[in-house]
Amino acid sequence: MISAFTGRALKYLSSEVRGLHAAAYVLAACALLSSLLAMVRDRMLAQTFGASTTLDIYYAGFRIPDLIFVATGALVSVYMLIPELSRRGEREQKSYIDTIIVGFSLFAVAVSAVAALLAPFILSIMFPEYTGVHATQLVDISRIILLQPIILGLSNILAAITQVRHRYALYAISPLLYNLGIIVGIEVLYPMWGITGLAWGVVFGACMHLGIQIPSIVGDGFLRRMPRLYEPKALFNTAFISLPRALALSMNQITFFGLTALAATLTSGSIAVFMFAYNLQAVPLSIIGASFSVAAFPTLAAALSRGERQEFIGHVAIAARYVFFWSVPASVLILVLRAYIVRVILGSGAFDWTDTRLTAAAFALLSFSLAAQGLTLLLVRGYYAAGRTFVPLLVSVGVTAGTLAIAFLSLHALNNDAVLDWVQRVLRVEELQGSSVIALAFAYAVVQIIGAVVLTIHFEYRFGGFFVQIYRTIFESTFAGIAGGVGAYIAITIVGFSITTTTTLSIFLLGLTGGVCGILVAMITYYALGSREYAETFTAVRARLWRRATIEGATIVASAEEQGAI
Repeated sequence: MISAFTGRALKYLSSEVRGLHAAAYVLAACALLSSLLAMVRDRMLAQTFGASTTLDIYYAGFRIPDLIFVATGALVSVYMLIPELSRRGEREQKSYIDTIIVGFSLFAVAVSAVAALLAPFILSIMFPEYTGVHATQLVDISRIILLQPIILGLSNILAAITQVRHRYALYAISPLLYNLGIIVGIEVLYPMWGITGLAWGVVFGACMHLGIQIPSIVGDGFLRRMPRLYEPKALFNTAFISLPRALALSMNQITFFGLTALAATLTSGSIAVFMFAYNLQAVPLSIIGASFSVAAFPTLAAALSRGERQEFIGHVAIAARYVFFWSVPASVLILVLRAYIVRVILGSGAFDWTDTRLTAAAFALLSFSLAAQGLTLLLVRGYYAAGRTFVPLLVSVGVTAGTLAIAFLSLHALNNDAVLDWVQRVLRVEELQGSSVIALAFAYAVVQIIGAVVLTIHFEYRFGGFFVQIYRTIFESTFAGIAGGVGAYIAITIVGFSITTTTTLSIFLLGLTGGVCGILVAMITYYALGSREYAETFTAVRARLWRRATIEGATIVASAEEQGAI
């Protein structure tokens, strides 16, 4: 049966699919490592502070710096710099990079300096609830973290050189070092300097993010002299073509700015609960959605450059099918296992059971939009590859406005006791103070789904032939996800009778049992439905393992022959 299944799958496994698998899985592995360290970071924050005012202030302190980083850093995005570097010779590359570094540094320093001066005014408007010592702490950490946009922006410039030179290991290590710097801030600097120590940990992580790339860049002949403004015209051209992307990315930060401001009006710890939930759902998003969209981008750009419109649509459809194939079952499993995941990753120290239940509820709501977010990442890159940046910008503006509007209306609706009671029962957060924060997660997830639908409809209208290639996968992934969720729920219900969930280990084992059973049921369902993606994945993994086994066997035989054993 397996041989027949593999044979049937081989006809699907084109070179494009194999290439997508190879690139996506490498990126996914790197994203997994970075996400694991990020989860360690969040566990330490949760253990030390819980969902508290201190952590609210810490997360609120990122809002201005993150907005500036996105607005300025997107102007020197790798998506814009790599094509420019590829068109230039080695000497021209050095002059171009010198120009970009000087121009970006002047702009970023000026913007950050102005933001530092206006921080008390801006933050008092956005977070009027914080007064006295809390307001002072918020301004202090915001000003410290304003160093981050400058440092990470420079790191992005160097990352373009790193990727052009195919040094992907350095590119993957940088985020790990960034999170490591934050951990140092939690463990070392916070006990010494208080909450400002957390901010300096962020800056330290940004410095390591930049510093790890410098030796190889200098080895390539860059940065061996004081950078100068050699190509002013190239600087302005790069900034001009990057502007729509910068504005689109800024919309997401404006969304978070607004959601954070709304969370600050709720119970203490609401910002922390929302950010913990968002960071947790960002793990599968980065492993699945971001990996496949990034892996597909070079192929999409190459297909359009050759005028191969149908191939372009086909490549987008292949990546989209895999986004649904992985994301939909992941969303359902998160819904079933949300409390186990949150408790194992964050549940220690000051992070109590109330924090766990609220974060789990927000996590579940956000996870419903995983497939939509992954599809949006992919389609946006498709538009960029086609040189059409206005549509993603327009959708981003609509998503930002819609998210904030629905969040506000949802919070107002929860003032009605009947509505609040119903929502609390559905999400199992009955009689918990601060449950209104789930309105923010609901708004974010719903509008992300709406935005993905709008983008898909326009993409189908603009290019045609996309939806017909993915609708079967949407059906299959939905069916497999539901089956997997039911399997996971039955497993934890049965096993739960014999396991007392009083320790982290017991909670982990019960959640692991449910997760494994859910995955197995989803796999069986995919197989029963004749899923093309399952066949391709099975064949690709089997071929890779078989190739490795063959190589190892050949090596053993060759070694034996050399020693005269054969």
